[in-house]
Amino acid sequence: MRTSHRCILVLALALALAVTSAAGASEPIRKGVDVWVTVAGMAHTTFADEPIPAGFFCPDSRPFTGMVTLKGVPLAVTPGAGLGGVDTIVRRLDDAVFNAKGEASTRIQLMALSLASIQPIETSCGKYDVAVSLAPGEQPTTTMRIFLENSLGGTYSAPLALNTRIVFTPVGGDKSSRRELTRRVDLGPGDFSVWAYVTTPRYADGAMIDTRGEGRPNTALPRASNFQAGIQPAVLKGDPAKPVNVLTMPTRCAIQDGVPPPPSGFSCPAGQCPWYVCHCALGSTDRFQSSTGCAQDHLHCTYVCYTP
Repeated sequence: MRTSHRCILVLALALALAVTSAAGASEPIRKGVDVWVTVAGMAHTTFADEPIPAGFFCPDSRPFTGMVTLKGVPLAVTPGAGLGGVDTIVRRLDDAVFNAKGEASTRIQLMALSLASIQPIETSCGKYDVAVSLAPGEQPTTTMRIFLENSLGGTYSAPLALNTRIVFTPVGGDKSSRRELTRRVDLGPGDFSVWAYVTTPRYADGAMIDTRGEGRPNTALPRASNFQAGIQPAVLKGDPAKPVNVLTMPTRCAIQDGVPPPPSGFSCPAGQCPWYVCHCALGSTDRFQSSTGCAQDHLHCTYVCYTP
């Protein structure tokens, strides 16, 4: 009996070591950035719960409680090729190392944002165009949790927090009378958040972007990493132990069910395809949450470009 127990114990330890070894062998995810293109009309913010105070637009203006519907404005980048007109960049600040359960984490922070109203807003003082960028100073950080599903990738949960600068410019009026305010926005994790390992860099070393909303590049992007957010990592065919990476399959662009088509005028670089994902003001940590049923105060839906 003692010998049997000893054998079972040795076998259990061997299995535990095998699992640990397998998880430990998973390639760490290097810190870097994830780049996104906002879907016009599928991003908005409302002032219903936090009204712009009376007298903001002019001495007699009433509190503004309306919604602003937004579109992306491509960030100024250099060199221009390879980023596909992105308007939103999220930075992963740490290398993410998987533990024995196949879980890893990293801090994330908004690095750049460039949005504008689709149409002017109506106020008691007239119409205003709206532009949204990141507010000056340090941006808040949140925690991105990454889950390894197979050797090619998996899923993640990444709630976002950002301090925004919102600029209101009179339509056809005196540009010097524009108004600004800052506002914090908290977004829940994106729906169906998936990722894949990649070997092809998303952009060239030395690429620079505009992080200040000034229309000219001022900050170098970190070196491209081995992580591609937003992309289904694999299609399992036959043997689950041998997944096929969709990023290397010679197929046409995948079609997602139930999502709007890419906006008019949007295109990925030659040879790449769009993939859709939304963040909303829902405090869930479910990485498969749906963007439907979200609280309606904030919504930000984006496309990412990938190589099929």
